[in-house]
Amino acid sequence: MFVEISQIPAEGLDLLYQGDLPEREGLWEPKTPVRASLHLEKREKGVVVSGTFSTVVGLSCSRCSDPVLLPVEDAFEIYLTPPSRALDENLELTPGELDVEFLEGDKINVLGLIVENILLSLPWQPLCREDCRGLCPRCGQNLNEVSCNCHEEEIDPRLALLKKLL
Repeated sequence: MFVEISQIPAEGLDLLYQGDLPEREGLWEPKTPVRASLHLEKREKGVVVSGTFSTVVGLSCSRCSDPVLLPVEDAFEIYLTPPSRALDENLELTPGELDVEFLEGDKINVLGLIVENILLSLPWQPLCREDCRGLCPRCGQNLNEVSCNCHEEEIDPRLALLKKLL
């Protein structure tokens, strides 16, 4: 979904989006359509896009790989501006430039902004439950479902002498 900057009126443009998310293989699986409410407003040197979104995505637990259904809701505000100077890979950004994105052409990819903010809202390590025990590092059994007999700990022979001190 694209919006042409020239079509944004002076008072701003309100958009409601409800639709499917593109699947991100290996990252998430969309479970419900995303619902987003956006406001686009022209500013002196760019466009401010603010809004909220909500959806449910399917992820994998970072400890046991079981599927996790995660409701995702958040609000965001992004300032889009034309590139003001040549981008140099050695250029250091100021703190004020961290919430700024650069426009590419005369259209704004609204769905792309929504997807980007959903990614930013996902937890680093999704868990199926807080007390998830994960997988056994030896046999790979899901320790939430069964107990395995792999409790023998191998001791690094270089540290075996230290065990005698205990």
